[in-house]
Amino acid sequence: MHLSELSHPNQLHGLSTPELEAIARQIRERHLEVVSTSGGHLGPGLGVVELTLALYQTLDLDRDKVVWDVGHQAYPHKLVTGRYKTFDSLRQKDGVAGYLKRCESRFDHFGAGHASTSISAALGMALARDRRGEDFKCVAVIGDGALTGGMALEAINHAGHLPTTKLLVVLNDNDMSISPPVGALSTYLNRMRLSPPLQFLQGNAEEAIKHLPFLHGELPTELKTLKESMKRLAVPKVGAVFEELGFTYIGPIDGHDIAGMVRTFEQAHRTEGPVLVHVATTKGKGYAYAEADQVGYHAQSAFDLATGKAYPSSKPKPPSYSKVFGQTLVKLCEQDPTVVGITAAMATGTGLDLLEKALPAQYFDVGIAEQHAVTMAAGMACEGLKPVVAIYSTFLQRAFDQLIHDVGIQNLPVTFVLDRAGLVGADGPTHQGQYDISYFRSIPNFTVMAPKDEAELQRMLVTSIHHSGPCALRIPRGEGEGVPLAEEGFEPLEIGRGELLTDGDDLLIVAYGAMVAPAMATAGLLQEQGVRAAVINARFLRPLDEALILPMATRIGKVVTIEEGALAGGFGAAVVETLVDHDVLVPVLRIGIPDLLVDHASPDQSKQSLGLTPPQMADRILERFASVLPSKRSGVAQPVAV
Repeated sequence: MHLSELSHPNQLHGLSTPELEAIARQIRERHLEVVSTSGGHLGPGLGVVELTLALYQTLDLDRDKVVWDVGHQAYPHKLVTGRYKTFDSLRQKDGVAGYLKRCESRFDHFGAGHASTSISAALGMALARDRRGEDFKCVAVIGDGALTGGMALEAINHAGHLPTTKLLVVLNDNDMSISPPVGALSTYLNRMRLSPPLQFLQGNAEEAIKHLPFLHGELPTELKTLKESMKRLAVPKVGAVFEELGFTYIGPIDGHDIAGMVRTFEQAHRTEGPVLVHVATTKGKGYAYAEADQVGYHAQSAFDLATGKAYPSSKPKPPSYSKVFGQTLVKLCEQDPTVVGITAAMATGTGLDLLEKALPAQYFDVGIAEQHAVTMAAGMACEGLKPVVAIYSTFLQRAFDQLIHDVGIQNLPVTFVLDRAGLVGADGPTHQGQYDISYFRSIPNFTVMAPKDEAELQRMLVTSIHHSGPCALRIPRGEGEGVPLAEEGFEPLEIGRGELLTDGDDLLIVAYGAMVAPAMATAGLLQEQGVRAAVINARFLRPLDEALILPMATRIGKVVTIEEGALAGGFGAAVVETLVDHDVLVPVLRIGIPDLLVDHASPDQSKQSLGLTPPQMADRILERFASVLPSKRSGVAQPVAV
């Protein structure tokens, strides 16, 4: 059988180990072919090919449920569930999603782009199954990185106290430094400890002893202790933790031995109560470059398969916002040892890898634990440090309560840098950073800001660190505007003061963050139509520059707000509320992301579909204010730079 013939995972049933190994090779070939062409997550999926095939050999996917944590390790799952022919559209507009989506396939039992959710979801399915009196298997596949998330530990704690609820957790461990060696001894011990004869003898022996007349149905304390001690001899140290939490632990087993895993999973399915199977895998398995650099090849843009190197850009690009942030933070940390950087397993993505290399003593990575990162930073601030927490906008949503309860209410000087704010492209709705403007507006004591370019980012970062209260600073994905950067002596901004970029009498445009440059381009297009627009770079969401915005809105009488965030409760809503509160009752057009989920596509495609390009925005403005804007006229002066 060829991989392209698979339309249902149950077609794997009955295939021999050599046949499954052949399909494993085809999965890796297709995976590498597509990701090298269009980009995507590479290492995680390559590491779980055999695990996927072995697990699906033991399941009936018409009935049984599998929840993959995060989803970027589930590319092999997609390839054996009928998406082989469309897989080359991976992460492209209207194509196969980079994460699992329930609406994409009936075999995607739970969607997720954030880590640590799988055990909770699978346990919920198992409890619903038992409640309805049904009988099917529920499996969660979770990586060792995602296991650092508090939500995963909460779910394990709960499941361990449900001894009659059948649940299988597969721990995909691709970090051998935290695992005992995989070998014959551990395989033998697992087989012996969980073999039906030994389980039968243990249970019957215990019952026989308890029914001796002089024991009155109780097992003596000494025998209980001996029983537990014997049990521990067969359980590796890491497994003892899960056993104490109520799970039956099996492992570690070789995650690339299909036959061995099939036997293990079949045994796990026969075991009562919650079971954890510890599978040791190699991230990037089968592609030498990915095996050698497991961090760098976690995800990749398009690259040359032969050399493993990314294709060079056709022209030089400005440095990314993340890189500018990382470089600037390193300099600030060098100048002030009380400044520290914190991330939640996203050092490379946020630019904090630069701090880790330069000043490791001032760098902290807490793992996939955003809630802990926020409250730990609050504790540091209580003791005089100046923590800078760098987390993607979409991931910081997970720590909303900590932002309020532990930082905002206590007015602690913690700086939050929200990377990937706004539209992020191919990762889709789970990763779009479109909600942070709305949720930060409501948190007490926070100063909230966004730069128009990378030079303003530098000034905002030093402004935040010198401020006596909490600050949030959002930056977009991708490269900056290409403006000159300061090497040192970064000048702080006056908090709550915006910037008038151009003046005009016909229209007032108030733009925020990454939309300032498109707002200026929009003003240029309006100028060609005879409309002179004033443009304000708001800089600050909290507090708004009322002294600048209100008089100009009153004088001009027509206002447009532009943001790359959700319109519901967003920046434009803040401007409207301010105008109403001061009885400045003028027509306002809010441009941003409407109340919808933004699917995976390139950022430019997303902006086009949302009407956020300068030509589209200029057309919307002309249509909205057609009756009150001047008609096109010749010889009009250009907007005045201020």
